[in-house]
This record gives sequence, structure tokens and C-alpha cells, in this order.
Amino acid sequence: MEQPLVSVVVTVYNHANYIEECLRSILMQRVDFPYEVLVGEDCSPDGTAEVLRRLRPEFPKYFKFFLREQNMGAVKNGEDLYERATGKYLIGLEGDDFWTYEGKLQAQVDFLEAHPEYAAVYTRCTVVGEDSRPNGEEYPQCPFEDYSFKEYFYSRLPGQTGTCLCRREQYFASRDEFMAHKEYGFYPGDRRNAFLYLCDGKVHCIQEAWSAYRHVVSRKSSSYSSSVQFNDQYARDEVLYGKAMVAFARRRNNTEALRVAQRTYFRFYLKWALDRRSSIKLGDCLRELMAVPHRLSNLLAPLQWYAVLGFRQLRGIAVDL
Repeated sequence: MEQPLVSVVVTVYNHANYIEECLRSILMQRVDFPYEVLVGEDCSPDGTAEVLRRLRPEFPKYFKFFLREQNMGAVKNGEDLYERATGKYLIGLEGDDFWTYEGKLQAQVDFLEAHPEYAAVYTRCTVVGEDSRPNGEEYPQCPFEDYSFKEYFYSRLPGQTGTCLCRREQYFASRDEFMAHKEYGFYPGDRRNAFLYLCDGKVHCIQEAWSAYRHVVSRKSSSYSSSVQFNDQYARDEVLYGKAMVAFARRRNNTEALRVAQRTYFRFYLKWALDRRSSIKLGDCLRELMAVPHRLSNLLAPLQWYAVLGFRQLRGIAVDL
């Protein structure tokens, strides 16, 4: 087998009803380069492994199936697949999402090959329900051709995770560097990655909906959005994530990244210091705020954030709170 140019990582758990659509959307890609697909099924109780055993003979050898005998958990399942990836470029797709355009992968690879100053390229996505049809929701994705630190501060993502193609080695190096500052338990990786890509270079957003993001909220769903609990642990994780952003940007000596990281950090800090669900103390926040430059800008960060997102909601624009 030729050395793959792209590694597609597919994490699978409780996706028996969706995984075939996901995999066939990858298989339909029309490309002029070799690629590999690493499928990790994490011992789902819903029969997903049986579906994959049935499908495996129909797929070419560059689709590699890893059917776990014991549940590893979402993070370890994904990390194992990432360690196996060998492509110059990397893209991750959850087993209930799928691509909708056969030229998606080729167009993204062509863009990064021609633009070495870009760290990643996203496309737009359509939000679908259990029936794979648009459900009327709008993903909070970037409406501009290039993403920016400004859009990051206002909680707009460049796109959904399954739409993103990045430079594998560059991404892993930055991720490892960022995680060296980690003190929090968990925080969504798509938000961290958007920040990392901006610190590594430019981020392009193709304004075509070439992917489908499945959003099904139910008690059986394993998605982050359906299971997150906004409590004291979440509050502390969010504040400590902001702290890691500041440390990473300072280490990179990136002035713009540091300014946005500090504003994001104090937005989190002030928000949770005023929230009864959190044990974070306002006095601790204010003492730290007074010890850094640009105190007024950081103090006003929450007000500006709420004002902009409130205005967007009034205009019917999707926002991520």
C-alpha cells in the first residue's frame, strides 16, 4: 500500500444505525491520492460491532477496523487511532456524522497543498436529525472565508470537527505543547483545536456545506452536548482551560493570541464567580485581574461577549453559549 496522504479517523460508539452511512460517505470520495481510514469501535452495547463485521468485507484494505474487546472510553479510543495515523493530513469524523459531497477531501487537500501558511481548512455543515435530514438547526460556524481570533473570542467555531482537515504533525506538536499546561479535567477539544490552529497559522473556511453533523439529544446519546452538566466542576474546568490558553499563548510569544486568551480567561472567571452553581470566589478573580495589563479590557470582556451574542441571536444567527 502506498503511503497515505490523509488519515481519516472514525471514532464509533453506539452508532449502529448510522455507521454505514458514515463509512460510505468516506468511500465515495473521489481523490487522486492514497488515504487510510482508521475505524475504532469502542465495545458498543447496541450492536455496532456486528454492523461493522458485516460491512468490513465490502470495503477496501485501506479501511482498517479496530473492534475493541473492552470499552476504552471516548478519549482513549480516539488517541489510539491518532497514534496509528501516518498521513501528512488528518481529519476526524464521528461514526454518526457523514460527508455529503464526493469532492470534499480532494478540495481540502488541494487547498492546504497550495497554501502552506494555513494550518487547517474547514467546510460548512448541515445539522441533521436521527433520520439524516436537516432538522432546522444552524451550527455556530464561521461565515467568512478566513477564521480569526475575534471570532474565536465570540464563541464561533470555524466549523464542525468532522469538516476539518489539518496538518497532522503540526497539530500533534501544538496539542502536546498546549496539554503540558493542562490543569483542567475536561473541556471540548473542538474549541481548543480552533485556538491551536490560529496560533499555528491561518484557518480557511470553505463556504459550502459538504458535511452533515448529526445532533440527536436523548438519554441514550453519547454526545457531549447532550450529557454536559453546568456545575462547579464544569466551572473550574472552564476557568482552568482559559488559564492554559494564556500560558500557551505566552509561551508562543503571540501577542494577538495572548490578548484573546486573557479576555477569554477573565470572561470565564468573572462569569463563574457570579454564578451560584460555582464555588469560585469573585475576590480571587478581581485580585488576579488587577495584577495584569489591560485590566479594563479584561473586565469588560464578559459584557462585550454577551452584547455581541445577544445581537446575533436577535438576528437569528446561531451562537454557542
